[in-house]
Amino acid sequence: MGIFDYEEDIEEIQYDDEIIDETENEYLRDSEKALELIGTILSKSERTLYEVKNLQKLDNILDVNLLGSLEKIQLDNEAKLQMKLLQLSDRLLEQKKYQVLKEKSIVGIGGKFSAGKSRFINSILNGDRELLPEDQNPTTSIPTYIVYGEKEIISAYTMENNAVNLDVSAMQALTHKFFEKYNMGFSAFINSLIIKEPNMPYQNIAFLDTPGYSKADTSTNSRLQKNLSDKTRASQQLKSVDYMIWLVDIENGVLSETDIDFILSLNIETPVLIVVNKADKKTDNEICEIVEQIRMTAQEAGIDCFVTAYSSRNCQEWNQENQIQKFLQMASEKRINRDDILMQIHQIEEQISQEIKEKISMKRQERNDLKDIIYQSDNIMEIKAVVNIYGEKIKDVRDMMKCKDSFCNNSKELENLLNKHFERN
Repeated sequence: MGIFDYEEDIEEIQYDDEIIDETENEYLRDSEKALELIGTILSKSERTLYEVKNLQKLDNILDVNLLGSLEKIQLDNEAKLQMKLLQLSDRLLEQKKYQVLKEKSIVGIGGKFSAGKSRFINSILNGDRELLPEDQNPTTSIPTYIVYGEKEIISAYTMENNAVNLDVSAMQALTHKFFEKYNMGFSAFINSLIIKEPNMPYQNIAFLDTPGYSKADTSTNSRLQKNLSDKTRASQQLKSVDYMIWLVDIENGVLSETDIDFILSLNIETPVLIVVNKADKKTDNEICEIVEQIRMTAQEAGIDCFVTAYSSRNCQEWNQENQIQKFLQMASEKRINRDDILMQIHQIEEQISQEIKEKISMKRQERNDLKDIIYQSDNIMEIKAVVNIYGEKIKDVRDMMKCKDSFCNNSKELENLLNKHFERN
């Protein structure tokens, strides 16, 4: 059975409550098959762990060490540079982990837990047949990529980046039904799913379905649980995308403050498409009012966006505006590949390096100006005061030179890691 051959009775489906018959799913029906699935996913390889450690080292240099080494040098727009490095790091590492994403535009689907993201993707990609499991809840939801592939392949990537191929039944079992029956979810062990599908209509796009960010996980307060919360995972995944579609349940009727804060925190550089989902539940006049209100709210918040309404149930965009198709066409044509990301990282390094030189030069000039004052002054009290300041400037220059050396060392290590783990592939 192919991925697109999973039939379902549309009349029985609710937007967020997909019915899965345990008797038809071997992993829900047979505990031995369930244990086999768990064992397969939990398996690890030493080579994979080695790769993970090196990727973590690269991530740490980009996220922390590179700018952290400049504590004695106040860069212009330092916060903006740090945010840009974080974003490029996320994109680069995501593409490294999953080579299938190379040279594809990643379109992330975000929104609250009940916004109907999986149903929306199923609808725009394949009409009324299920491609993604829609029976998700906060204990089991897993970020999922859908990409074009010559063969139908479903791969689960563990936290150690070990790829495990699954059949359709296994993917369908990764829902809260499995958690309810065996008291075990997979989100703590699976980083993401990748679905390759020959009938995927957008060959240059990788769609990313993320967990709803708004609903709390289980009651445990452990550090692990916090790190794996839906909000954290959704944020980590969406920060690596090139384009984003944000879904709003039409029953909510508004773009909430939490939506706005979350969207802005992602620092998406391309326009966001906001889709008011489940439009079949409202009249045309109601839809028009909601869409306009959301557009105004987004614009006032400083979000560069398009806004439209859509019915996943009817596979139809409101008012035949065709904004979704135009948005995806734009994403398909304006791809951001790995080489672009590497080039941007190098440009930031060069920008920082040049700014360091300029600031050290300015500090040296201040020191030299003070030295001239000392040589030219006949006032003992003035000389004494200036000497103290001169000593501080000498220390500042030395500290800045140490920062420059540390930055250069981190840059060299970064370059070695990039050459070793990226450019050779």
